[in-house]
Amino acid sequence: MRGWVFVVVAACALAGCNTTGDVASTMYPDAVRAGSAVKGDAAILVVGNGGSETINYLQVVHSGFPAINARGISLAPDGFVAIPVAVGTTGLELQNYTTTGRPGTYLPNGVSMGFVPVRTPKIDIPSPGLYYVATVFPGQSRNFETRPTAVQLAKLRKERPELAGLKPVNFGWSN
Repeated sequence: MRGWVFVVVAACALAGCNTTGDVASTMYPDAVRAGSAVKGDAAILVVGNGGSETINYLQVVHSGFPAINARGISLAPDGFVAIPVAVGTTGLELQNYTTTGRPGTYLPNGVSMGFVPVRTPKIDIPSPGLYYVATVFPGQSRNFETRPTAVQLAKLRKERPELAGLKPVNFGWSN
C-alpha cells in the first residue's frame, strides 16, 4: 500500500512540474519574448551573455524542487534573456548552462556531459520586480559577473522596454 502512495505522490509531483499557467509550478518556463507584455506583479530574472558563444540552456536551482530550466533559448553574445520565476523563491542561483557549440546531454548511466558550471551567489525573490542574476562569459576563464555595467543597463532599457518598466530589485538603473 505504501508503494502505491509513493507512486501516486511522485506522479502528481512530476505532473505539476510542467504546467504552463502558474510560474510557481513550472520547471520549464518560457523566456519573456522581446516586446511582449509583462505583468507588474511578475518576478523576472535577467541573465546576460558577455562571451562570444550563443547560450541555449540555463539551469537555475533554488531551495525548492524542481530546478528552473530555460531551454530552447538563443542568448546571443551581448544579449539578455528574461526568465519568469515565482515570488517567494529562495536560495536561487544560476548553476550551469550550455552553448550551441557545446550541447549538454545525459549518458545512460546518469552522468551529464557538456553542462558548464557557473554557481552564482544565491539570491531570494521576495517581491515582484527585475532581478539581475549574472552576465555569463562562455569560453572565458572569467565565468560570470553579478553586477551589470552601465552599458549593459542602457542596452537592456533600450532593447527590452517591457522589462525596463519593472522595478529593479537587486541593482539600480544607474549602476
